[in-house]
Amino acid sequence: MLKDGVVLEDDSDRIIVNQYSFCELIKRLLTHYVGISYEDASKMVAQSHLAEPISNVMDAGLLGHEYPYYWAMNLYYGEAYWEKGIPAQPDDLEAYFELENSIMKHYNLNEPFE
Repeated sequence: MLKDGVVLEDDSDRIIVNQYSFCELIKRLLTHYVGISYEDASKMVAQSHLAEPISNVMDAGLLGHEYPYYWAMNLYYGEAYWEKGIPAQPDDLEAYFELENSIMKHYNLNEPFE
């Protein structure tokens, strides 16, 4: 079960993982950029490594290192999706961050990693 507010710590770092919010954001980005239904996006995310428990700071850091856009495109189009003609990142990053913020506000989502 995905949830928000999971605190992970190691010797030098502490991170709060909001995995529910992270996965919901990925689903909404899939519907926006790829055009699939929310139901299909939900199934895709649920069957992916993104929905597996995040149990350490290193794993959280690896997921949080990329834009959620990357994870959405990687999930749908596969590894090295940019070699298939899909932009590596959104052409207009300002518009992308506005979209991301709008999704998070509209669906009451937390920052994926704090």
